[in-house]
Amino acid sequence: MMWMGRYLERAEGLARVVEVSEQLALDVRHPELTNAEAFFLPIVKAYGMADELEGKSLGSEELIGFLMLDKENPGSVLSSLTLARQNARMVRDQLGSEFWEVLNDVYLWCRGLSKKGSAAVNAVEMGMRVRQACLHFRGLVDELLERGEIWCFLKLGMKLERADQTSRVLDLRTFMPSGTGDTARAFEPYVWLTIMRGCGAESQRGFGSTEPDWPRAVRTLVLSNTFPRSIRHCVGRINEVLHELSGTKTGVDSNEAELACGRLLAELDLLAYSGMVEGDIHDFLDGVQLGLIEIGKGIQDAYSYQDEIAENEDPAETPEASSQTQSQG
Repeated sequence: MMWMGRYLERAEGLARVVEVSEQLALDVRHPELTNAEAFFLPIVKAYGMADELEGKSLGSEELIGFLMLDKENPGSVLSSLTLARQNARMVRDQLGSEFWEVLNDVYLWCRGLSKKGSAAVNAVEMGMRVRQACLHFRGLVDELLERGEIWCFLKLGMKLERADQTSRVLDLRTFMPSGTGDTARAFEPYVWLTIMRGCGAESQRGFGSTEPDWPRAVRTLVLSNTFPRSIRHCVGRINEVLHELSGTKTGVDSNEAELACGRLLAELDLLAYSGMVEGDIHDFLDGVQLGLIEIGKGIQDAYSYQDEIAENEDPAETPEASSQTQSQG
């Protein structure tokens, strides 16, 4: 259940940022770089997929296909939907037909699209389709499921992956064109819009502007306890669900997952008090991702239900193993 929630959230997060990048790439061209280099290669690097493309030179169309529909790419949107569907099939009797129909429908639609090749991929259309399906699924989780173990594990997976996705989208600033020259300053608003829209934060007051405000972005996407996609908010909800599962009070840790979550949450709370992240933001986000991996491993150790793993799933493709570690290269 937890991995199904993770894979769905991963599919939605990647589809959203590719959709946003495609929309912006239609409006602007970097004077020195191709759209592939300015918008889509940074996504590949931030999501830790660069090794899959080593030695290859791909244009925007091929990179979009790689990110969205490439079956050989374990981090693609289609691969994530495939793994979520495999897990859902085994617990179909516990979830009910509505959950299965939503997930199966979007999977079949994407699989059909993949048979037409990368030239047929419309990133905006596919992004909207995947986002709507994942939102529909999350709505069913909140409105139809009892607040029992199934709901808890789905929520843990979704919140873990959402925090990870936010960290990767925010770290696009590391990989997208930057610098102090006139060209870099002219392109920076598009880096800002990619990150804000990629995290769904454009509706936040002031974030619809093209004038970058990076300290505020960090406060909202990392340290806010009210914005649903912020890292701190997600870790806080994970902490609550973990204690609900174990039946212990908050602050009384009964397993390694609760200990790891408590440590990461305490660090984020301390940073929220100061209102800023000191040092290199890339290194900080790498540390957050390692903390999330530690929480995931702790959950697996404490609640190792083997039937949650798809029968033919390669252990290397689990969320913890395929952590999509970032690379500066």
